[in-house]
Amino acid sequence: MEVDWRATDPESGRLSPERRSSVDEYLAWIEALRALGEGYSEVNLSGSTYPRLALSFRGGYGVVEQFATAEAMFLLAGDGVIADNETVPVPMLDDPDLAEFTGAFVVSADHAWAVVREFLRGGSVEDLGDWQQL
Repeated sequence: MEVDWRATDPESGRLSPERRSSVDEYLAWIEALRALGEGYSEVNLSGSTYPRLALSFRGGYGVVEQFATAEAMFLLAGDGVIADNETVPVPMLDDPDLAEFTGAFVVSADHAWAVVREFLRGGSVEDLGDWQQL
């Protein structure tokens, strides 16, 4: 199975160009970012633009966004790793500034990564967790 994706480059820290590769190549890229402690990626199954998942993580915290259509975006509900009124900064796209998310949308980095891996195994996005539309 192939995926279309872009992600933070582990060497430059900049967002890579869009590419198509095997799932294993994408997984290895993200594992390299996880070893560095932070990163951002967007991924979808090749042949379909949507859904597309965005993974943002820094340290032990992560945020997962779902682009369901060009107009509909959802955030995965938090898993209680921090309180709803606390915030965590994570990278977004190629922005040098970190985006702040409240605990209502923050999960552990391991949980966020597990959600993306399950999606790539053909899991239905509806079964990956509680999504909140923005």
